[in-house]
Amino acid sequence: VMKNTTQHRKRGLYCLDMLRGTLLWAGLMGFYVIITLCPASCQLSEDDAKTLVELHNSYRGQVVPNSTYMHKVKWDENLKIIAEGYAVKCIWEHNPDLEELNMGENLFVSNKLFDPKIAMEKWFLEHLDYDYNNNSCQDDKMCGHYTQMVWADSHSVGCAVHRCDTMEGLSFEKATFLVCNYYPAGNFNDEKPYEEGEWCSKCPDNLPRCDQNLCGRNSAHVNHTTLPATPPACPLSCPQMYFTSLSTSIVLENTQM
Repeated sequence: VMKNTTQHRKRGLYCLDMLRGTLLWAGLMGFYVIITLCPASCQLSEDDAKTLVELHNSYRGQVVPNSTYMHKVKWDENLKIIAEGYAVKCIWEHNPDLEELNMGENLFVSNKLFDPKIAMEKWFLEHLDYDYNNNSCQDDKMCGHYTQMVWADSHSVGCAVHRCDTMEGLSFEKATFLVCNYYPAGNFNDEKPYEEGEWCSKCPDNLPRCDQNLCGRNSAHVNHTTLPATPPACPLSCPQMYFTSLSTSIVLENTQM
């Protein structure tokens, strides 16, 4: 699990105080950002899914310092289905069913029209508070969202959006709830999110193509955002994994709306 200098609490024991701005909650499996109002028939479009994948890959290819190996992420329909199943519950807490799987989870809640760029930018900007050399955050800051986004081994992402009249555990109405699941998960043990060095210098043989500073497959596998007709077996049939910590962190940021 990534260590940082923010206030730690056991999973489930967290504050949900609202300020005029953004509330960030990060744990091993769950990451939350408040900022949502979506049309009544709010669902994630294929264009949104494509944008989410492209933004993830763009940010992963901009990490500082450079990465010797950073897997290019693709859209995973199975992860999307899992995200959909959780999003409809409108619960302000990470998905407990993911604890038995090697999956990470990022969530975003807003009372504005859904824009995938907002959540992605919020998570990535945490790099400003992250010290790669020490693998730590500045005091009272949050970096867990960023480190999950740029976790080198995470190769798949699937997201869903749901319109929630209310959020369980949060005094928040008319919310757009974005859930993004990652496979495999990051932010565990004391590992850094990636290895520093020359871009793509350690891409494995099965990922020989260096594309936007990311390790990817050759042309036959380039279109990562095409949604498969049949969900792939993984990760539900993958070997069960476990995590060594379930600590959480809370940070309140006073930002202008």
